[in-house]
Order: sequence, then C-alpha cells, then structure tokens
Amino acid sequence: MASHPPLSSDELDSLRKVGSTERQSEIPQLHWERLVDLGYAIRRLGELELTAAGTRLLVGQ
Repeated sequence: MASHPPLSSDELDSLRKVGSTERQSEIPQLHWERLVDLGYAIRRLGELELTAAGTRLLVGQ
C-alpha cells in the first residue's frame, strides 16, 4: 500500500470545516480532492461529509 504524506495544517483545517459542515465554500478544490482521494471525506449532493477515517483522524488530533 502506498504511503501518502500527512495532511498539511491547512488541509486539516479544511477537514475540520467538513466535520462542522460550515464554510465548506471556503475549502480549496485541491483540499476537497485530496480529502476524498485519501478516504477522509466523501462527496454527496455537492457537499463533503466525513468518513469514519476522517472522524478518527480529527478525534486523534
């Protein structure tokens, strides 16, 4: 399995915004794509939602 670089502090901030469901419009497109690609978020109906992996990452912070 390929190893991915850890999320940057800005990407973690974007993940927190996904978790709080506020200000998602402020999340850069590249962050959306990376969070989805890494399995931390899923896109549903044009919005991002945390996955179980994304929730675990935030709880571990």
